[in-house]
Amino acid sequence: MSRPDDVSLPLASSLQQVVGALVFGADHALTVEEIRKCLQEVAKLDSATAVFAAVAPRDVRDALEGISRELERLGLGIELSEVNGSFRFQSQAACGRWLHQLLGQDRPNRLSRPALETLAIVAYRQPIAKSEIEGIRGVTVDHILKALMELHLVRIVGRSDLPGRPFLYGTTASFLDHFGLKNLSELNEMDPTLQRSKAAERKAIHRKAKPVEEPQPELPGTPADATPAESTTAPDSDPVREVLGPDTPPPPDAEPIHEQP
Repeated sequence: MSRPDDVSLPLASSLQQVVGALVFGADHALTVEEIRKCLQEVAKLDSATAVFAAVAPRDVRDALEGISRELERLGLGIELSEVNGSFRFQSQAACGRWLHQLLGQDRPNRLSRPALETLAIVAYRQPIAKSEIEGIRGVTVDHILKALMELHLVRIVGRSDLPGRPFLYGTTASFLDHFGLKNLSELNEMDPTLQRSKAAERKAIHRKAKPVEEPQPELPGTPADATPAESTTAPDSDPVREVLGPDTPPPPDAEPIHEQP
């Protein structure tokens, strides 16, 4: 009777077969580099798999594209999705109502129109300050921004150099995952009439020009190697904590973050 260790497993016949198994078995979406690293590490342990160790990133992408085409041809209700540079299998949106029934899930909460408007402004104009968002929408957005941050759709990406040094907001990786986007460039394809602002141009708006420093005359009796006094400016506080603040309920007239069922 043979031992389990003596049983020889069949070798995968193609790179596409291996890549498909890795994406299916992973507990998170896989990047091309993660797949290549796994192929290389297995080759060190088993010389029979060395044929897959030298694959290039283009080869892995070709395998992924082949899997995507095959799933689309078979119409199995499953698709290969690329989100934020990583790949995963997921059910097709057209099958969602049956999955909700099978899993016993209620109707999912949907973002309200005010929340979507605020999120869209951040996505297309990031990095952006709260005052700019309020200037576009014409209403205060404190509650909406706080809720979007708690949902991990919006985050603080920096501070402006303008007076008051307001926080600058941008989207998160969860934003791409939530809306099924490969990257932010796909926002332009969703609606050709809306074009995402260039990040470099947006950052330039909030960057203060450095003043030309004029040489200061030396005061009598001041040593040439004297060092300036240390700044007593207090360091910035935790920006997320500063924005979120204590867990207080929104004001009665605050815009809703979710649609009413």
